[in-house]
Amino acid sequence: MLGDTGQGVEGRPNAGFVVTADGVVVIDALASPRQGEQLLRTIRRVTDRPIKWLVLTHHHPDHHFGAVVLRQAGAKVIAHPDKRVLASEGGEDALIADWVRVVGLDAMRGFEFADTPDRPVTSSDTLRLGGKTLVVTHPGAGHSPGDLMVWLPEDGVLFVGDVLVEDGVSMVVDGNSGVLLQALDTVTAMHPRTVVPGHGAIPARAADLVQRTRDYLSHLQHEMRAAVEKGVPMRRAMAILPPADSLRPVSLNSRRRRNAARVYVEEERRYMGLETP
Repeated sequence: MLGDTGQGVEGRPNAGFVVTADGVVVIDALASPRQGEQLLRTIRRVTDRPIKWLVLTHHHPDHHFGAVVLRQAGAKVIAHPDKRVLASEGGEDALIADWVRVVGLDAMRGFEFADTPDRPVTSSDTLRLGGKTLVVTHPGAGHSPGDLMVWLPEDGVLFVGDVLVEDGVSMVVDGNSGVLLQALDTVTAMHPRTVVPGHGAIPARAADLVQRTRDYLSHLQHEMRAAVEKGVPMRRAMAILPPADSLRPVSLNSRRRRNAARVYVEEERRYMGLETP
């Protein structure tokens, strides 16, 4: 189920489902109970087989706040057990209140947290259901601590979550740029025919989006490393970037600035001989 294209990560995210002889595996749950219901209706237009599993690619609200609907439909959850994200630092009540302002109160009616895994994955796990094989892997904490990817080897399809997004500016505020580059190496080594990014259109050539993301992150690392080595303060290093959109925290300009701040700190730690966790 494709979300909104042409909006970076500001529109609805992507979600998917795999129909097998024994039931359905859903990948991601969208951003609210209302969107979760839309996803469930889409599935039901294709099949009436039971919803067996919901795999969450990570724990940002836009990818799991619809999970309660899939749980109520019978799904058990496969996810990484590390649910830490900056958005939740103020506590669950603050996170819900913030998200209501994003999607609206009506869209959030019936919400409950439903992202605690019944089947936790911290490295790799293979799910076999109804003649289908799905490999769920943790590519490292590149985009967030709880990143997972879902690989369908027989079909050559890889669901990557927000490791990749349509404009190539994947966020590392909850992750690490070096680890994300390693995740891109993992994606390349798998030779997928199709990658499904966390947001936006499915690229005609998976390798092109991977390379675009790699070029962006590598260039940002180089710029921030040069600034740190020259003793340039973070504020001055970021002065070349367009200003952030004050009311749009995941707009393209905002993501670029937030990533730059994060990568500056990474390079500063590296320069001082400290390992970035």
